Amino acid sequence: MKNLTLLSQIHLARFGRPVGKDIHHSVDPESGHVYVAYSTGPAEGVLVKISDLQSPFPEITELATFPPENDEHSEQWGHVVGIKFLVDIQAICIVFSHGDVVLFHNEATETGDTMEIVGSVDSGISCMAWSPDEELVIMVTGEGSILEMTKDFDVIAENPIDVEEAGEDVSVNVGWGKKETQFHGTEGKQAAQRKVDTSTHTSSPDDDNNHRLSWRGDGTYFCCSSKDARLGRRVIRVYNREAILQTTSESVDMLEHGLSWRPSGNLIASSQRLPHRHDIVFFERNGLRHGEFTLREETSTVVRELAWNCDSTVLAVWLQRTSGSCIQLWTMNNYKWYMKQELLYNGEGSSVASLQWDVEAALVLHVVTESGSFQRNQYCWDNYINEMLSSDNLGTVAVVDGANLMVTPFRVMNVPPPMSAFTLTVPYAIQHISFSTLHHGDDMAVLLADQRVAFYEMADKTTRPLPEPKLLGLIELAEIPSVSVRQIAWTHPDTLIGLQYDSDIATDSIVVVKLAFDEETKAPKIVSRTDMPLEGLFQRLYFNQTHGDIMLQKADGDLMTITISKDEEPQVGRWMEVDRLPEGCLWMGTTRIGTGPEEYREKAVVGLARNNRLYVNDRLISSETTSFCLHNHFLVFTTATHSARFLPLEISLYDFKIVDNSMLPYDESVRRVERGSKIVLALPYSVNLVLQMPRGNLETIAPRAMVLSVTRDALDKCDFRTAFVTCRKHRIDLNLLYDHNPKVFMENVPEFVKQVKEVDYLNLFLSFLRNEDVTQTLYPVPGSESSLKQQLTAAAAPQTYARPNKNRSKGGSYGAQISPELAQKVNQICDAVRVELNTLDRNTYINSVLTTYVRKSPPDLESALLLLAKLRDEDQALAEDALKFTIFLADVDRLFDVALGMYDFALVLMVAQWSQKDPREYLPFLNELRTLEKYYQRYRIDDHLKKYKSALQNLSQAGEKYFDDCVSYIRQHNLYKDALKVFGSNPTKHKAILQIYGDSLSVNGDYEQAGVAYTMAGDKEKALEAYQEAGFWREAVVLAHQLNYDAPAMAYLARGLAERMKIDKRFSEAGVLLAEYAKDSEEAVSALLEGRLWSEAIRTTYLYNRLDLMATHVTPGIADGHHDLMDSIRDMQEQFDKQTKRLKEVRDLKIEKALAEAAEDMTPDDALDNVDMMSDTTSMASGFSRYTAANSVLSKSSHSSKSSSQ
Repeated sequence: MKNLTLLSQIHLARFGRPVGKDIHHSVDPESGHVYVAYSTGPAEGVLVKISDLQSPFPEITELATFPPENDEHSEQWGHVVGIKFLVDIQAICIVFSHGDVVLFHNEATETGDTMEIVGSVDSGISCMAWSPDEELVIMVTGEGSILEMTKDFDVIAENPIDVEEAGEDVSVNVGWGKKETQFHGTEGKQAAQRKVDTSTHTSSPDDDNNHRLSWRGDGTYFCCSSKDARLGRRVIRVYNREAILQTTSESVDMLEHGLSWRPSGNLIASSQRLPHRHDIVFFERNGLRHGEFTLREETSTVVRELAWNCDSTVLAVWLQRTSGSCIQLWTMNNYKWYMKQELLYNGEGSSVASLQWDVEAALVLHVVTESGSFQRNQYCWDNYINEMLSSDNLGTVAVVDGANLMVTPFRVMNVPPPMSAFTLTVPYAIQHISFSTLHHGDDMAVLLADQRVAFYEMADKTTRPLPEPKLLGLIELAEIPSVSVRQIAWTHPDTLIGLQYDSDIATDSIVVVKLAFDEETKAPKIVSRTDMPLEGLFQRLYFNQTHGDIMLQKADGDLMTITISKDEEPQVGRWMEVDRLPEGCLWMGTTRIGTGPEEYREKAVVGLARNNRLYVNDRLISSETTSFCLHNHFLVFTTATHSARFLPLEISLYDFKIVDNSMLPYDESVRRVERGSKIVLALPYSVNLVLQMPRGNLETIAPRAMVLSVTRDALDKCDFRTAFVTCRKHRIDLNLLYDHNPKVFMENVPEFVKQVKEVDYLNLFLSFLRNEDVTQTLYPVPGSESSLKQQLTAAAAPQTYARPNKNRSKGGSYGAQISPELAQKVNQICDAVRVELNTLDRNTYINSVLTTYVRKSPPDLESALLLLAKLRDEDQALAEDALKFTIFLADVDRLFDVALGMYDFALVLMVAQWSQKDPREYLPFLNELRTLEKYYQRYRIDDHLKKYKSALQNLSQAGEKYFDDCVSYIRQHNLYKDALKVFGSNPTKHKAILQIYGDSLSVNGDYEQAGVAYTMAGDKEKALEAYQEAGFWREAVVLAHQLNYDAPAMAYLARGLAERMKIDKRFSEAGVLLAEYAKDSEEAVSALLEGRLWSEAIRTTYLYNRLDLMATHVTPGIADGHHDLMDSIRDMQEQFDKQTKRLKEVRDLKIEKALAEAAEDMTPDDALDNVDMMSDTTSMASGFSRYTAANSVLSKSSHSSKSSSQ
């Protein structure tokens, strides 16, 4: 889908001397200077240097004339037959027809001369070709021999050309590759038997009878085209680097003199004249034919020369017509040859005399005419696409093929090249194309090589098949022969702008043409035209169809803008937002970047330079970009690492950058693409991105970023059907329909159901629901807080890029706690959708209604079965279909159990019949249940379903005779609390339940609650025992009083409780029990002293008037406590001192080892004195690693020592 666009032109006037037809030129790849050698007479010549080609006025310098004035044999020089600038020696090698080889040095040699005659061939020289590495030079002598010399002009070999031998590498036919055994298509077997009579092959009448030489790009082979006098036809011979013949081309009738070996090495190009056409033919190195293409020329046209550019992508064909000469640029893509440009030289004396591609700049062509003028054309590859950001934009792409324009609207159809939807034929070869703003950008203005412009309209976009664009008419754009328009922009319905070059004043200018279209025929005509001179040379005229930006760019990146108002003259000035790009960018575009409404966003210029640097204004975005395109939501570009990136435009210009070059989980900004893919176009408001592979075939993909942008746009407009279909087609999680804007979705549930009306679609949506916000986990909005959080998380833990499917929380989100609102998401949606479906038609949407029950969390299967039971009474067939669908959604065993738990045996049988259950398994069980009385039957069902609480409730209602069974069931399933509720109205049974509950609590060690249960049951003895075990002495003492314990019994109980208090370190309570209930003040004081309750012990002594205990118990107890405390303090002090000393030793040792390691790394090693392979960076890293390891070891040692000492 690529086309060649002419970026810049430079025309120079004549050199100042009369110029003949023998003109040759060569380019200095380092300085860019062009050297031209031409003949001014039969034996005279001039060498000219053209320099400063980047300026509007290049300098022409005459370096030398030939022969020198003091040469005695000036008439023997002849005309110029070849020239080559030699980079290594900075000299120009010029060869003359009479055999002289001259070197012209840029600087004077030791002898003081700049011109040196290095040798001469007596028989003369007909052509010359230097090898690509400039180590060898090949010449064809006047005797028809190949003469090979070194760069110092030492002869290596000299061999005759016309020989009978076919060469060393001639193909050997072993039988299976014979022509007779090959398939010949519709021609049949006769074609295999037909013999080609090569004796009738002859040369073309247009042959100039001269030799031609051409090297392969790697310099290992060269070929020579010569007219073989013995055979009477032209033959191409291939030689190796030693000038030894390798192969000879197969016999081709009327093969012509043009010759050029493709630098990549796979094809040798020549031309062949046939009675009815002219072909460019190709040969392989082995001499066999390998395809051809036909020139679209009259039979009188002569092919003068052929030339491949340095990267083998463009073949220049120099043609001589009766009206003048022209140069056609041909390219091959997807096995089809396209003519991309045609340069016309029709003026008097302006015929082409020499052409040559630049040695390093692949798309720079140098041309010298017979009149002595020089022309330099610079091209670039371009896609002619409709870039209007409109949903009605057809995505039109135009491909140039000579006078044919192949047009394909990619929104409607994807037609792979070399085919197209439409082929439009114009009167002349096409030079440039511009899309207008009319009909959503699909109308076209086509600039022809003869400076006319054709206008096409695509008004009817609704008819299918799509009608062909309609030609409105043509206008003559150029008025002066010296002015040539190279790029156009149809900026307004009545305005056409052209970027033109005036060779008379050697500068660029702008022409603004006002148009008028006839109301009936719509034929265009020029109303007015305004020429506006520009300062300097510009390489780009750019027009943004959406925003109306008209930009001009110089080769250095300097930017200008053109302003066209209705009532004023066009103005050229600086763009306020940005006045230049960091460097010249061959491809550019403008857009708006920022948040909020588009009118408040910042203007931005996007530029892609030849060195793959992508800029937005003055900021470098990527240094590995191969192509880019502006989408309504993204800047889309491909990289040399075979990925497509999508930078959102709805973020601030400050944040407009690539955050991370590695692929993040769920990151929609990166998409892997096929190696070498380049963008053709990104359809606006669509999911399709069209890529072209290196071979030329197309691939349309739907990147996640574009799919999500279309889905979000549809949801913003409440276009739920478009959003749903897009998600379904491209496997986007359907939760996005709700999570994008939950409030809007819930407010528009009726509209959602109305748009997504198919039952299967609704079921699919409901089935995908889960309690997760996918805008936070899977599809964060570019530039949002969740998107930034995800990028930061991935940057911090790049090793965890695998999708964490096993780490979901119960709600469905990844590792995060879900909010209460999100936990009810599925239930809310299901309830809202069910309400709407019941309003519309419950029976029609019965499957969807059932899905809303099943998908709830937890599933409401009972409501679903109730609906089925109700439906069974209304429509048996519909109920059965609905049941089968429900069985598909939910586990049939679970449905069976739910139906059984509803005590509806008819529904149970209905479910069982459509399941895989064996009737011999469930029918006996059901029959047994049918024989039981109501509540006992329900008890059996609930017990079977392990619904123990409900089973207890039903069993309690079955009758008095089942009370013992109730007690057993309560004990079996630990249903004490539920039983207390069930039997709460029956005091006797309630106390019995409390009694067994207390027993259970006692067995399980919960004595406190057991005491409560026994107390409520009236069993105070057991309650007292439980409180004793629990240590609740107050409750125990109270119960003892209630049981009328006497003093000894009370004292015994108190002493037992006091011992329990001491065990629990509750010395104060032990003292109370001993003093108040056991009436033993001495034991009470001892207990208080044991607990170091000194004040309470003294108080008790005085309370009970036992002052004798002060001397016998209190004072000795306080002294013992003081002694123990001092011992503890001394032990802690010793431990602290010991550990502090050890810590200091460890720290000192750590520092000493670190210094020793550093000193060891700095010590020179004599064994490594002669080793210079080791990297300084590696040495530094190694030393750092050892230092780090030492630190780690020391740290572990210090921790271990500290632990052991403790």
